[in-house]
Amino acid sequence: MDYSVTWSPTAQLTYYKVLEYLDEKWTEKELKAFIHRTEEVILYICDNPLLYPYSKESDTYKCVIVRQVSLFYRKKATTIELLMFWDNRQNPAKLLL
Repeated sequence: MDYSVTWSPTAQLTYYKVLEYLDEKWTEKELKAFIHRTEEVILYICDNPLLYPYSKESDTYKCVIVRQVSLFYRKKATTIELLMFWDNRQNPAKLLL
């Protein structure tokens, strides 16, 4: 079963912050690779939302897109809600889901 995807405002904001960082600090090649990888991961999630580790505590799934960035999402009846992109180098105590 394929799920539809919704982006929370936080997911949109944090995704664009990652893209902005890549655009400033890296090359266009890395920027395009990250965009492609994100799209690929979202397709995987739509095909099988249970593919990535689940946290019962926060009722979320965590997918590592690249070593430095993870995506948190929630599975609803027929929808995948993208919650936020997280820079894994940050202090995990700041992560609020």
